[in-house]
Parts: sequence; structure tokens; C-alpha cells
Amino acid sequence: MNAVLVAAVALTAALALGLVLLLRTRLLRHRATATAYFAVAVAGAVLAGVWGGPLLAPAPARPVAGGPLLDSLVVGARKVPVLVVPNRPGYNLVAVGAPDAAAGTGRDRLTRGERRPGSALTWVPVELPAGPGRVWVSTGGASAPLAVDTGRAGGGAGPADVRGADGPECASAAAGAVVGGSTKPLSGCPADRLTQEDAAALRETVAFLAGRGARSLALAEDGSPRGRAAAAEVRTAAARAGLSVGGPDGGRRPLVVTAGWAGAEAAVRDVAAGRTTAEGTYLAPWLFTAPLLSPSAGQLIPLRYAPNGPAAVEYLTALGSRLPGEAATAAGYEAWRAARGAAGPAPARLYATAVLYVPGSGGGHHHEESTSWLPSGMIVPVAPLGTA
Repeated sequence: MNAVLVAAVALTAALALGLVLLLRTRLLRHRATATAYFAVAVAGAVLAGVWGGPLLAPAPARPVAGGPLLDSLVVGARKVPVLVVPNRPGYNLVAVGAPDAAAGTGRDRLTRGERRPGSALTWVPVELPAGPGRVWVSTGGASAPLAVDTGRAGGGAGPADVRGADGPECASAAAGAVVGGSTKPLSGCPADRLTQEDAAALRETVAFLAGRGARSLALAEDGSPRGRAAAAEVRTAAARAGLSVGGPDGGRRPLVVTAGWAGAEAAVRDVAAGRTTAEGTYLAPWLFTAPLLSPSAGQLIPLRYAPNGPAAVEYLTALGSRLPGEAATAAGYEAWRAARGAAGPAPARLYATAVLYVPGSGGGHHHEESTSWLPSGMIVPVAPLGTA
């Protein structure tokens, strides 16, 4: 039951009690007593409306041993969010919402973090032992420990592998699931496979380009299981439509990007800097996140949900509350939807994105306090995509 519903129920119950007492005492002709009863009930109703939500709203799901951990930690005078994925014995990624963060298993054994493509957090690889332990986090010259429990070594399904370029996207999916209420261990990553919905969106994008008169396209791909399958879908759809496919170069033609976050960031920055010429940069659905949309590369992306719809805004708000400073991601949103048992995706639409730069603003993007996929930018529907 959410906070609004709790407050509404409390308000209704309090007013109903007041009405019953009022009728009862009126029948007994004790009007002064009735008025007092009703005043107390109304006061209770007001308090329920003001405090009922915050006081009675359910707390975040308690993490289980061996499941992704999302928590906040007071380091010095600062409260920072910390994400530990997969929170299993062995290799883990620790993400901290502070630009100068470091982390490790001891106060004197800290590894300095770094920014990773597609994310606004600071990422630190940390080897964790089995069972209960601590991860030390430092920022701003102070440090503090975070309690973790990675579970038994070898217990349950094998943990997701967050090594490599696709680790932050996998961790973002884990964070979305946790924010959505899931306590399940992380058993896989988005880059492990190409979903049927994403494959269809890529075919529909190629059909859209063919319908607009394109005769060739450039493809930016990678070697992940999802990337290989996605590139095959694009090439097959292009051959069916009579389009030739090449690599990113100086030719003026549409650029389709099926790589993960790291490859996609390099591709859009090359277009923005003029190193690659493209007649529109068409991103795969899993690349929907502000760091990949912000460079001025003429990005377009097929989505099967309305980015400003009620469900998406609820996800943005929940993410901002639990992991402030991090950009919303397609992987996180899909995992959040799955954790909440949301209905399946709708037909795809092609969206165009653009960032608005205000002179004197420095062109920076501040994700804190934001409930937008693209702060200081616009996401506009361009056209529906047909079935492919």
C-alpha cells in the first residue's frame, strides 16, 4: 500500500468515526460532546493526511544475503548512496554517488574509483569474501564502513559477471530491480542476450530508414552476446530491404548503434566531434540514458514506453530517492517494471532527443533532484514503427 493510499484510508476512517460519534451523541442530545468528538476526529484526519503517508509508508525491501545491495552511507558530513553488485563472493562493482570516491575491504586497502561510460556514479572493483563483511567507502577525506553479506560461496545460481565494459549497465539493472522491491540475487545481465522486443525494434528501425529512401547504413557494434545478435538482426533486415551495411566512416548515411554503453559513448562522441559523419544516429533501445543522449549527435531511439508516462515518472522519482545523482537507464527501468509485475511493452515509437544549451550554463547536466530522463533536454516522438 503506498503512502497516498495509506493517508486516504486514514483520512476516511477518521472522518467516518467522527460522523458516527456525532450521530450517536446527537441522538442522545449531547451536542457539546458531539462537537468535541467531531473536532478530535477531524484533527486526527488532518494529522493522518499530513503524517500518515510518511509514517506508514512501507520501508524499502530488506536486502537478502547474496542479493544486490543499495544503501546510503554517512561519510564525514556527507550522505552518499552506495550500490554493491552482485554482492556475492568474488568480483563486485561498488558504485558511489561521489566523484572522488574510493572503496575496499579495509580502511587502509582502498581502490580509487573512476567514471564509466553511461553512468554518473564512481565505480570501484572490489573482491569480497563469502559471508558477512564490510566495504569501506571514502570521499572528501573521510571514510566509513558499509555492512554487506555476500552469502555462501557457491550457494544458489551462479552470480552475474559484472566484469568488463557492460558491468555498469548490469549494475543499473540490479539497482532498478531493488528500487522496484526485488530482493532476488542477480543471475544475469542485459548484455547476455538480445530480447525479442529489442530485436523487433531494430528491424523496425531499419525498415523505417528504408522507407525514407536510405540505400545504406553504418553500424557500430560490439562483441557481447547481445551485440553480436543485434548486429545480425540489423544486417538481415538491411539485406531484406536492399540496404548495404558498412562501418562508421566519413560517408553521409544513417548510423545504427548496437554496441553497449562504452561503444555507444565512443560512437556518439565521434559524431558530435565530426570524426564520423552521420545522417542521424539511431541508438538501440538499451542505450536510452542521458550520458549517451547528451552529446549532439542527432540521436533517435525506438522505445516501447512513453518516457514521460506515469510509470516512467514513478521510476524516475523512486530512483532519485534511492540513488540520487545517477542517470535513469533503459536497463534500470525494465528491471523496475519486471520487479513490479508491470504489463508487457507497447508498440514501438521512434523518439528524437536534443539537449538545450543555455549560454553561460557551461552545458553541464545535473541529475540530482531531477525526474527527467534528459535534464535540460527534450525527448520528442517522431513516428510510430511498424511490425517487423
